[in-house]
Amino acid sequence: MYQSLYPRPKQGGRILAIVGLVIAVLLSVWLMWYGFIWTAEDEQPKATPSTEADLALPTMAALPTATSSLPTSLPTATSLPTATPLPPTPVPPSATPIIAYVVAGDAGVNVRAGPSTNYARLGYIEAGDRANLTGRDGDWWQIEYNGASAWVSGDWVTVFDADDVPQAQASPPPTAAPQAAVPTAAPQAAPTAAPTEAVPAANFRGLVPDKFEVEGAPGPYAVGDPIWFHMWISNQNHEPVDYNALGVWVQETGVVQKSWTYSQLPASQQFYHKDQMHDKIPDPGTYNLWLVIEFTDGESVLLTGPVVVTVQ
Repeated sequence: MYQSLYPRPKQGGRILAIVGLVIAVLLSVWLMWYGFIWTAEDEQPKATPSTEADLALPTMAALPTATSSLPTSLPTATSLPTATPLPPTPVPPSATPIIAYVVAGDAGVNVRAGPSTNYARLGYIEAGDRANLTGRDGDWWQIEYNGASAWVSGDWVTVFDADDVPQAQASPPPTAAPQAAVPTAAPQAAPTAAPTEAVPAANFRGLVPDKFEVEGAPGPYAVGDPIWFHMWISNQNHEPVDYNALGVWVQETGVVQKSWTYSQLPASQQFYHKDQMHDKIPDPGTYNLWLVIEFTDGESVLLTGPVVVTVQ
């Protein structure tokens, strides 16, 4: 029988050969994969500095110089203000003495040398003006007037702070001066029937008494009740007429109720005033009332009347 010259390999050798082949294949695959990765990294461009300036590090900006907020020199110490001494305790002022005075009413007031109309007229105080008081005598007040003593009637002024005003001794009135207005024109006889309106009288120095009226005449009026009257007087002069007093004269008693003491009647105008009798007829009876005026030269005239009234 024919026999091969080459011996047949054993079964274990085949296995080793196959394993070696597989390892060789795996190694080849790994090498191929690794070579691909390395080649890809080499193909990426790398930043290569072209100049020396590119290689230099960036210059750092200089930090700002710190500015010191502290003053170069400390301020000079300011001296404390000198303490101002407290003012001395004020001494309370002494009590201001109360000064009594009068203020002239709306009609003003005549100033006389004594405490009645019998004394000479020294002047006139305008409405609202004042004068200091120095004394009193009944209803009259002694005042300081132009550096001397004079008198005003309490009927025409308002008195203030007069509680301590002393009584004053006035000099006797001149004997030639009458106490009441003395008419230069003879009074008309009282009519038998008491009129409620007086008839205008004649012209006196350019004054015309247009009307003289007594409310409720002839009455009767109770003692002490006010008796109101009205007067209308026209000044026909082209200049004012000066006078001392204007009012009603009670014929039976000789007393004058002065109702207006302005110093003059306006030129070319009619003057009107309303007033009342007060405390001038103290007793019951029948009385004749006249409108009377006293001029600055002392002459007194009955302008118109009488109006008869009865008091009971």
